[in-house]
Amino acid sequence: MKENSNVIGQVDVESGKEDTYGDMVDRSIRCALWMKNENLKPGDIVAICTNNHLDSIIPCLASLYTGVLFNPWWDHGLTKETANIALEVSKEENIDIKIIVFGCTSASLSFNEIIQKQDIKQVENFKCNKFENSDQPAFIVYTSGTTGLPKGVLHSHKSLFGNTRMTEEMTHNKCIALCYSTLCWTTGITFSFLSIARIDKRIVANNYSPKQMCQLVEKYQINWMFLGISPTNRLITSGEISEHDMSSIEYTWIGGSVLKEESQKILQQLLPSAQITQIYGMTEFCGIVVYQTNDEKLNSVGTIAKNIQMKIVDPVNRKILGPNEKGEACFKSPHMMIEYYNNPEKTEEAFDTDGWMYTGDLCYYDESGSIFIIDRLKELIKCRGHHVSPAFVEQLIKTIPGVIEAAVVAVADFEDNERPFAFVTKIPDTIISKEDVRKLVEDRLPEQMKLRGGVEFLNEIPYTASSKINRMKLKKIASAYARISCTA
Repeated sequence: MKENSNVIGQVDVESGKEDTYGDMVDRSIRCALWMKNENLKPGDIVAICTNNHLDSIIPCLASLYTGVLFNPWWDHGLTKETANIALEVSKEENIDIKIIVFGCTSASLSFNEIIQKQDIKQVENFKCNKFENSDQPAFIVYTSGTTGLPKGVLHSHKSLFGNTRMTEEMTHNKCIALCYSTLCWTTGITFSFLSIARIDKRIVANNYSPKQMCQLVEKYQINWMFLGISPTNRLITSGEISEHDMSSIEYTWIGGSVLKEESQKILQQLLPSAQITQIYGMTEFCGIVVYQTNDEKLNSVGTIAKNIQMKIVDPVNRKILGPNEKGEACFKSPHMMIEYYNNPEKTEEAFDTDGWMYTGDLCYYDESGSIFIIDRLKELIKCRGHHVSPAFVEQLIKTIPGVIEAAVVAVADFEDNERPFAFVTKIPDTIISKEDVRKLVEDRLPEQMKLRGGVEFLNEIPYTASSKINRMKLKKIASAYARISCTA
């Protein structure tokens, strides 16, 4: 960044403000000095809860300089009162924390305030901390939680560096880049540092819509962008591409789920100048493990990425399977996570004795090495670019008096990718309506958790032989209800 101090590194689309790499270096060093003055040491944790703006990446950089871990939180529902609420909760729980806000509030310090106070000579003479090895922990990012609370995935400096370099080799340098992912997503972290590694101009935006995205491409001549499946499908059906000059786009990366072959063909026709690339990644790997090249079959997610190993195993006996045999995908990489933070039990469950990570995804590969994702063994719901944990929604529904049990599964949707669908059992003769369930979720949970798929009452929830909710059976029932609804 110092070597390219006059190059524009970020542009905020809301304000139009431009940020040079020199500006980013200055603010990140000042933030690092503040951390040191607060006696933050390697291994301490700074949580970051914010949307995309010019300062959101700065504490992450400062943390890397000092050895402090940065820990992005989900940014759903942020308001001006969020900091005050967090302070009240910390007092009630007797937790001693200091809150810094991007903006102004009477109860907390502002980010601008803490960086402006730093001495200019200390800024000029600043040196990064030196570590014994590259396995030094760097950050914690959360999984979304498939059946319970999210897990903190601890990554090292080597992991961030290795994945950034691998991703960098997939495109040319000096891109004008657009990625809507915030830092709470692995893509938000990886692609932010990818932009720095390539000395890109990163277009910083929030609140995706097909129209806004196309306007940004036209205005800034964006040539690289990343989109999730839901935004991609919304873009395809919006008609906005034909209304704007999109000829600058050279690379469009798509991830989060599998893009249907027909959808990829349509998008390629709409963006003839672009190389459309599906990617498959994991939070535990801090980036991409499988991606398409120009030679891939469109109905596959591609072939294995550099420095990644893969095997397919029988989900029951873990026997290694061959080409065209369906099983659970397992991966290994020198740049994978250290552990689930402070969770040795879940860490042990995820890995075998040889260091292979079990993904919970049902896959197969063919003789050419093309990899095909069939379904997720895990039950995470992906709606509108967000991960939805069924457990969160289920726990809320169970608070309704008279509800015995609740099970939330995904139903497919073209624009939203997947929508939550709730099955509920209740005490006989209890008066609870579908609207009661819908309204509670709508009032209490984020937008992506709304029960847009539907709500149905069952006499009993089906279970597997191992006493777990039979979600595969419920998915089939939910899909049947969805088809009936569409027909009606």
